Amino acid sequence: MHTVLQTLRQFIALLISVSLIPAANAQDNVASPARPQTDDIVIDANRESRAQADDELFYASKRKTWLEVWGFHNAHGNDSATNNIQPRFYHTFPIGRSGAQGITRLDTSFNSNSGPKFNGGGGGEFNPGNTRWTLAGFTPEVAQNLTFGGGFRMVLPTGYNNPAYSSAQWAIGPQLAMTYTPKDMGTFSFFSPVVRYMMGTTQVSPQATLVRTLELYPAVGFQLTPKLKLAMWDETAIYFSARTGRWFVPADAMLTYSFDKSWGATVGASAPLINNNFNYFWNVYSRVIYNF
Repeated sequence: MHTVLQTLRQFIALLISVSLIPAANAQDNVASPARPQTDDIVIDANRESRAQADDELFYASKRKTWLEVWGFHNAHGNDSATNNIQPRFYHTFPIGRSGAQGITRLDTSFNSNSGPKFNGGGGGEFNPGNTRWTLAGFTPEVAQNLTFGGGFRMVLPTGYNNPAYSSAQWAIGPQLAMTYTPKDMGTFSFFSPVVRYMMGTTQVSPQATLVRTLELYPAVGFQLTPKLKLAMWDETAIYFSARTGRWFVPADAMLTYSFDKSWGATVGASAPLINNNFNYFWNVYSRVIYNF
């Protein structure tokens, strides 16, 4: 009988101890409410992952990178001409999430001169020319389809000290821009004027004269078909030399055809209307575009 009572007491004690374990765990959780539950961790992780993915998609949608290779032929009269090959690399990127946009461009050039006008600097061989770096930013829309921008261009004399092929000087120029891209005006697709003032800072050749040049690009574009665009004064600028007080005002137009989302090509030409600051008699050019 004594043994039975002892066994019964041990069994009751075991039941009491087992029943107290959940209560102790519950008390721990109440005493430490900051301790996250497993479900909370999963939900927070999913939210963070979605937010990160949204940011990545937003910034990726605002970034664009493309490469252009240009070729120019400038006629100077008297059987003389200059030829220029110019690769350009572009990249656009968002500035915050407000809608502001940045764009950077890096280009270099290889030039050749031929004919009696370039005696001592001709022969037709291609030589390094200037390298240019341009950085600009554009505001969010200040009105419907209208933005403003500003930035600068820097010229690096990678043509060394040879004025026959390059400016032979360091130069920098601030710029201002505006872009208007209407959606409901027929073939008219954009008006995007740019004004820039280039200033030479340091000569690398004693033959070079430091530039002081105002550049005006009254660029206007027309979407003729879904794949064909006409642009005027988008490539060749109106120039005013502050040193000589002379103007160069060209007529300039180019056609760009988009083959697909990656490839496009351009043909264009310009000729001076006012040629006080002589540049050339006429000019033809072409471009191949590749979007990454």
